[in-house]
Amino acid sequence: MRPSLLPMVLVAALVGAPVVAHEQHAHVHGLAHADVAIDGARVEITLRATAYDLVGFERAPADEAEKAKVQAARALMLDHARLWRFSVAAGCVAQAPVLEVPATEAMGHDHGHGHDHDHGHDHGGHVDWQARYRFDCATPAALRAIDAAVFDAVPGVRTLEVQLIDAGGARALTLVPGQARIDLGAAP
Repeated sequence: MRPSLLPMVLVAALVGAPVVAHEQHAHVHGLAHADVAIDGARVEITLRATAYDLVGFERAPADEAEKAKVQAARALMLDHARLWRFSVAAGCVAQAPVLEVPATEAMGHDHGHGHDHDHGHDHGGHVDWQARYRFDCATPAALRAIDAAVFDAVPGVRTLEVQLIDAGGARALTLVPGQARIDLGAAP
């Protein structure tokens, strides 16, 4: 029996997709991007959103209230349960997410948080945040959908462009409030 090429294709896509996808996406307020890859029991999601949509500005915090907004946004981006909802029967469990935040000067980086990394993207005053999530599902065959709760958690996001790679192939989806489900198809 010949081994499936899907795992190799997905690994290549996961390694290359965040860099390539980021280069292709313009910095637009109200628009976030998600790359979703599903390989067997593993689900990996990379979410990119503008700092403006997350905190309301794209510069260093001016006062304590703005510093608090940055810290709240960091906590939100690391709270996978507030942003992604899976079919309950799939039994998906999150691994520790990784958040890439803007440079220290731009957003007041706090070195005390073990999951933050200074790899944010700053394009001429435009600042994007990126979070990477990994989930392992006990019953992957039961994974029918992923609901993007991003719209509830981040009201500034009005559109979520999704690039999905799974056993069915690759496809692009556009999600909006009220239509925020990534349908993974019916059971075989």
